[in-house]
Amino acid sequence: MENYYANQSKSLEVRSAGNAQVVEYIPIEDVAPRAQAEEFGFGELWRRLMQRKWLLLGIALATFLLTAVFTFLSPDVYRATTTLQVTPEEARVSLGDRAEPARAPRSEREFYQTQTELLGSERLTSETIKALNIADRFEDNDSLRARVYAWLAEFKQRVSGSEQSQEVQSNVGENFRRNLNIQAVEDSQIFKISYDHTDPKLTADIVNTLAANYKQMSLNLRNEAVSNTKETLDGKLKEAKLKLENSERELVAYAKKQGIITLDGDRSSASGVLDSLNLALTDATSARIAAEASLNRSQNVAGADRTLENPAIQRLKEELARVQAEYRDKSSLFKANFPEMQQLQARINELTKEVQRESSSIDRTARSKLQAEYEAAKQRESELKGEVKKQEAVLMGNRDKSAGYLTLQREVEADRTNYESLLARLNEIGRVADSSASNVAIVDEASVPTRPFAPNIPLNLVMGAALGLLLGLLAAIMAEIMDDRLRSVEDMRRALGSVPLLGVIPYISGRNNKNVLALRGQVGSSFMLEAFRSLRENILMMKAPSQQGLALIMNVTSPSPSEGKTTTAVNLATVFAYTGKKVLLIDCDMRHPEAHNKLGLENRLGVSDYLLGEKENIAELIQETTVQNLSAISAGSAVPNPTELLAGERFTELLSEVEGMFDHIILDGPPVMGLADALIISNRTGNTVFVSAYGQTRKRNLKDAVGRLHQAQCNIIGTVLTKMKSPEVSNKYYGYPNRYPRSSQTAMVATQ
Repeated sequence: MENYYANQSKSLEVRSAGNAQVVEYIPIEDVAPRAQAEEFGFGELWRRLMQRKWLLLGIALATFLLTAVFTFLSPDVYRATTTLQVTPEEARVSLGDRAEPARAPRSEREFYQTQTELLGSERLTSETIKALNIADRFEDNDSLRARVYAWLAEFKQRVSGSEQSQEVQSNVGENFRRNLNIQAVEDSQIFKISYDHTDPKLTADIVNTLAANYKQMSLNLRNEAVSNTKETLDGKLKEAKLKLENSERELVAYAKKQGIITLDGDRSSASGVLDSLNLALTDATSARIAAEASLNRSQNVAGADRTLENPAIQRLKEELARVQAEYRDKSSLFKANFPEMQQLQARINELTKEVQRESSSIDRTARSKLQAEYEAAKQRESELKGEVKKQEAVLMGNRDKSAGYLTLQREVEADRTNYESLLARLNEIGRVADSSASNVAIVDEASVPTRPFAPNIPLNLVMGAALGLLLGLLAAIMAEIMDDRLRSVEDMRRALGSVPLLGVIPYISGRNNKNVLALRGQVGSSFMLEAFRSLRENILMMKAPSQQGLALIMNVTSPSPSEGKTTTAVNLATVFAYTGKKVLLIDCDMRHPEAHNKLGLENRLGVSDYLLGEKENIAELIQETTVQNLSAISAGSAVPNPTELLAGERFTELLSEVEGMFDHIILDGPPVMGLADALIISNRTGNTVFVSAYGQTRKRNLKDAVGRLHQAQCNIIGTVLTKMKSPEVSNKYYGYPNRYPRSSQTAMVATQ
């Protein structure tokens, strides 16, 4: 059985009445792999959607019609737009510890978000409604929404037990803001304010009034903030001034009590005296050092530099130089012992001695002066050092007294700094209050619109069509997901597992799908007939090995009624008869017999009569049909207990007796689910063909039915999928006879 699909040929030779007829055979494996490959492809998806095309198109059309009705019945809505420029203010007045200007809010993004909220605030909309006197146009107390809200509020009050409030909340502002649109243009200072309404003039009036009120409100908010800040600062300034005055009085009183005298408001008298003494000591030390250096230099250096500066010595030296020059001039004329020369020499000696006497006198006088100056500087330095030590002692004595003074002094400085800071902020607020400039500018005022903004009929219709198609597609997909019925060959393969698929019977639209097409002689043109021919050959290959060479006995059943098992059984018996073999069709569905109607026979005597023992001769039950080599036994009279009759020995005797009379015996059995009849019949026959309907049989029922048959130890040789609506199967795999000429031999077999 496992090697059947791998070894079978695509051509089978069928012999009938001594004549050879070649029937092209297409194994079902040629269909199944393609179905598996296309399961998740666009072709399979399109095929499954087309199966639900009416659901998809119905939802799409309904959505489109609803959109169209809503669009054409909606009133015309007009939109007016005004443009504002809102500039962030560069500085805000704060009450913090620092006087640095800072923006509030902290970033431009926050600022523009704040302005957007202000434009849609209840305060601004209320002022606009009041200015235009249009409150009555936005009341909807009689609307369904208002009534529902009022009913819910009343119900809540009754449940909570609270008294009903007499205040009626107005919904005018909420209704007004519902049609207000505020848009901040990105990366700019521009705001666009739009309003939608059925009255075009009203829309323009609303946005223009709203823009003007917003500009005024911006000024009012700034003035309110400045006024509040100024009032707060005035109070704080008064408190700071009073605190400063008190701290200064405490400082003065403490200084008076401790006898502390300050200079320049922050220094004590002792500290000032010490500073003066230190400065004087520094000067005295410098003077002593300079005098000492001058004295040392006068002792180490000759007095020539001092004598050069004396006028008397200068005159003597000049006279000495003149006499010496005269002596040199006359020495060339006179000798040294000449009296005139001797007089000149004497004069030279006298002047030299005079210069020496004057120089010595001047040097002694200068050294005495320098010594006196050094001694005086040294004495002053010593005296100043003593005074500094005395003053330091006084200052150290006053340190304990100044500790409290310094503490009070720091408090005074802190109070003075706070007072000056508040005074500066108050002056800054005064400058802001004096400025009447606004950071809001109306760029474009709104004009009365002449064309409606909504409804946009083309857009609405396109969106309605797109939405309808989307909803229809989603509905079709959801229906496909939730649908448990067989929708493909692969669905049946997954549901049945190892049970082989024997054939696929295509669906024929109209009344023909309930007819026995194999009996109508449509040999050359019916792909339904070709499907049953392929099914016949697969059954011959798959029958139980124990029955090889013997008559084929098989039961045709299905999970539930109306899945095509009777039609399959009758057509299958017919195509078996076309091969020239003697075929018997037995209708074992005694609860709902149908085979005799399809064969055009009567149901007076049948299986039930034999099982009840009313008829002993089986030949009396067999009826000939219009198809050559095909006989049938109808179900017979209705009985209340068909299960007990089928379980008896007479049913086995019936099968044994007809087995020797016919080559193929096909039983049209009852459905499996809910009945034990099919289990008994399948167990007795040894071969079971399981029929399921495409788009009708549910996978759960299919699995349960196969499971019941396996539990009853029934040999399921394969399954058949009927009512297959796939064009791929109908036209390609079984539609090939249309492309070949009809043979007279084939027509003869079909009409015999």
